[in-house]
Amino acid sequence: LSCIRLRGSSGINAEYGDPIYVVYYGCCEQIVQVVQLIETKQLNFSHNCKLRFSCTHITDSDRSWIAKILRLKSIYHTTAELIAWLSTLGGGWSALGDSSEFAAKQCLEVSCQQLSLASKLNYPELISTCWLYIALSLMQLNQRRRSREIIKEQFSTVERYRDQKNLVSLYRATVFKYRALFF
Repeated sequence: LSCIRLRGSSGINAEYGDPIYVVYYGCCEQIVQVVQLIETKQLNFSHNCKLRFSCTHITDSDRSWIAKILRLKSIYHTTAELIAWLSTLGGGWSALGDSSEFAAKQCLEVSCQQLSLASKLNYPELISTCWLYIALSLMQLNQRRRSREIIKEQFSTVERYRDQKNLVSLYRATVFKYRALFF
């Protein structure tokens, strides 16, 4: 499998911020391996990286697989972008949720939408993050028992992914807020 990196649409006279095009050439089995590495986060790209695949020996079955892979890639990136937007929206509602029941309910709804999208991506650490957001929303709505249950349920996931500093910090902050509100 060979790889060529080009900056900008033509690769010449690129400006800062132009997308980086990474073009992979090889048989379809090799390209599938690259996509698997990307999906398992063993191969990372910046947000402005555009992937292009080119098979050297293309059969009809290869074309259908390439179409499926590119469709899945598109769905993944769209879903990840939606989660980021929902996170921003949820943070705003959460900030207002301490003083407004309506805002707390809106925050809970946004958190549930995030959880739905995170479940489609099947990333346990992101799913756990969404559950913790839900627990925080429930605390704002004074639902002590359900928020405590969620916090307990997420402990094992947080322990499993303790190298994810953002998840661990969110878990600790959620526990701290629970204790501050209800003890």
